[in-house]
Amino acid sequence: MFDNDRQQKIIEVLSEKGSITVDELKDLFRVSNMTIRRDLDRLQEMDYITRFHGGAMLTDFMSKEMTYFEKQCEHVEEKRELAKEAVNYIRENSVVYLDAGTTTLEIAKLLSGRQDLNIVTNDLRIAIQLSSSGNKVFLPGGLVSNDTGSVYSPDAIQYLKKLNIDIAFLAASSIDKDYNVCTPDEEKMHLKKFIINNVPFKVLVVDKHKYSRKSLHKIFSLNDVDMVITNYEKN
Repeated sequence: MFDNDRQQKIIEVLSEKGSITVDELKDLFRVSNMTIRRDLDRLQEMDYITRFHGGAMLTDFMSKEMTYFEKQCEHVEEKRELAKEAVNYIRENSVVYLDAGTTTLEIAKLLSGRQDLNIVTNDLRIAIQLSSSGNKVFLPGGLVSNDTGSVYSPDAIQYLKKLNIDIAFLAASSIDKDYNVCTPDEEKMHLKKFIINNVPFKVLVVDKHKYSRKSLHKIFSLNDVDMVITNYEKN
């Protein structure tokens, strides 16, 4: 993905700071201005950054992930329509995994009237939504993210290893031009990869606004899931 480790570290620094100068990068990595400029040129070619005189900034869609509240207010009707399609694939008495996210929250709302399911989720809001339903709800332990109210820790993965999940509904914050699902958060990557590698039927539920966007970490390809439910239409 990157030509060298330094380029990845530049993106990590920019994820924290938003923008930085060539001189700051030169001092940070103890290399020449020319070396830094070559790195920045390459990162700009890959659409990770935008160059300006004397420095660089993250491309808009490479900025930090939106807060949960911001996501919840975006494209609500589209997410509801995708959720309506998704629930058609949930059989009676299934063990269902709902990934953390606002689209999967819409799926949870539609499942609140059922009583036959075992539902596993790493999203506190989804668990609360389903807590008064007749379904059994399982929430893995571990550190809860202050930003998203979700659990992505190694403890969560250890818990999931003990379960036989029939179908998983996965969310995505971005899908790049090569149709890789990406995330700006490394912690999310490990749990999602576990689901991809261990659940027999995986469904990605994603609206069209997540396409052609890039984040730092590639998680999996669209070829790694069994079904994609989306309103995106390829040109």
